This record gives sequence, structure tokens and C-alpha cells, in this order.
Amino acid sequence: SIGSLIVEELLKYEPESIRVFTNDEDQLVQAQRRWNYPCMRFLLGDIRNKKRCKLATQNADFVINAAAIKHVPVCEYNIMEAIYVNILGLNNILEACIHNKVKKVLHISTDKVTEATTIMGMTKKIGEEIVQRTWYQNPFVNMVVVRLGNVWGSRGSIVPLVKEQIQQQKSITITDEEMQRFFMQPEEVRDFIMKAFIEGKDGEIWVPKLKERKLIDVIYEITGKKYPIEIIGVRKGEKLREKMLADDEVLRANHQNRGYWIIPASE
Repeated sequence: SIGSLIVEELLKYEPESIRVFTNDEDQLVQAQRRWNYPCMRFLLGDIRNKKRCKLATQNADFVINAAAIKHVPVCEYNIMEAIYVNILGLNNILEACIHNKVKKVLHISTDKVTEATTIMGMTKKIGEEIVQRTWYQNPFVNMVVVRLGNVWGSRGSIVPLVKEQIQQQKSITITDEEMQRFFMQPEEVRDFIMKAFIEGKDGEIWVPKLKERKLIDVIYEITGKKYPIEIIGVRKGEKLREKMLADDEVLRANHQNRGYWIIPASE
């Protein structure tokens, strides 16, 4: 979902080349049909393969990494795969960018990293640390992280799930009526990523200012309170409320109108 937003925005700048790099063959074919432009290149591969990462980033000026295992339950039951992708795969991308002397790398992170209680959050938190420490050791490649909330309508999120349950005439499931999350509209995500991409530097972590919403209110907005709701219980490691900034990050976060940026702790 995020990758598509980024490609659509970058096409406006008429770049010499945009490379779409994914391990999903079906997505790659769909991308070729969607963006049938001379500047587009489509590469099948996996960020767990360092050699393929080096080839994908060869002669590139800029790299945006949106690859991740992002679903909390999937990471809980596939811990090593989460580590391979969210940590080792990211490290492969960064090493490839250093090898190819890329000008700037932007990495997509998540609010689940803040005081993480899940495997997904923990692996993504380590990913943020890897970006900052790698930049500190290799400052000739500029690096920046964007920490996002939930993208409204993205694949696997609550919006398509509720619509699917309605279509299948099932009860709408929610873990807890008090569950709250941060949401961003796709255009907000696109604009914030591009602002961080253009202005971010020196291992900064960019964090948007967002308001929490109760998931029950989100469900009511989608359904108009017309469908039965089933409480299924909080999943392992799941928190009732997320935070965009940890307490120690507040002390070193710079403020702007739309968000914050956090400088590396090692400075």
C-alpha cells in the first residue's frame, strides 16, 4: 500500500528510472500493468538476499524501504522470519546502499516500536536502531526513518477486514471495546513520507502528530452501527493504546507543525 503511494508520487518528478523491487510475483505483474512507463523497472527478489539487494540498488540515487512482515500475529508465530525480514533484510538493504554509494535511504517504520511488546514491534524497533547506527558509521549515505501509524484502508488493516466480514455476513470482530490506534489517511502518509524524504537527514526518525481513535468508533463509522459486534479478546502482546513517542524520545525530539524528528541517541 505504501509502496504504491510512493511510486505514484515519484512519477510526478519525471525521474530517469524507478525500480520496484518485491518478492511477490503477482504484485510485480500488477505493478507492470499499472505503471507501463519507460522509466519503470520491475525486479523480482527478496531483501533477505544480499546479492540481489546490491543488484537492485546499483546506480540508484535514492532508496525507500517499505518491505516488512507487518502483521502482529504473523510475527508472533513466525519469529525467525520476522527477524530475517525486519532486521537482517533491512541490514542487507543498508549494506547494499553503502556498497553502491546511494545518496539517501528512507526506511518505513511503525508506531508498534514504541515501548514494544510484540515481536513485530521489537524487530521494527531494532530496525530503527540499525538505521541510526549504520548512518553514524557511514555518514556519506544519508539515512532517515519515518514512523507511521495505521494507514487507513491498507491491506490487512481493520477497514478491509470489516468490509470483508460484512460481505460474508459475519459478526464484526474487535479485540476490546477500549482498543485505540493511530490512523493516517493515504494522502497524509504520502505527504509525510515525501517531506521526510526531502528534508530528513543524519539518521533522524520522523514521527507525525496523530490523534488516537477507538477502533469501535472506526467500526461504527464504516458500518453505521448496523451489524453485530463480537469481542474476541486482546491478542498476545497487544496493547490497548499505542504511543508515537517513548518517554526518553520526548527529551530529544524536535517539534514541527506536523510532527517530530528524533536525532540519534549517540549524538
